[in-house]
Amino acid sequence: MPDLFRMLATPPFERDVRKRLKRNPKLLIQVEEVLAILRKDPYNTTGHFNIKKLTAVAPGEGQWRIRLGDYRVRYDIFANDVVLYSFRHRKESY
Repeated sequence: MPDLFRMLATPPFERDVRKRLKRNPKLLIQVEEVLAILRKDPYNTTGHFNIKKLTAVAPGEGQWRIRLGDYRVRYDIFANDVVLYSFRHRKESY
């Protein structure tokens, strides 16, 4: 199945990832898995992934979240673009 969505990382997302990978390089594999999931099914139409649309969150603030163990990736979907906003520990995420 080809990738259907394009990933666009914001500077805060890139900063979060660099900061977390510095402390835990093993997270890189999980981050790559999450990006592969989001390229194919950011709406979770299959129901196989731990993706949730957040309520009371405006577009541009990360209306969607995917859970990755103790970490959360917040993102928005605009047409065929998935804009990644943050990659944070669950304690800091909301």
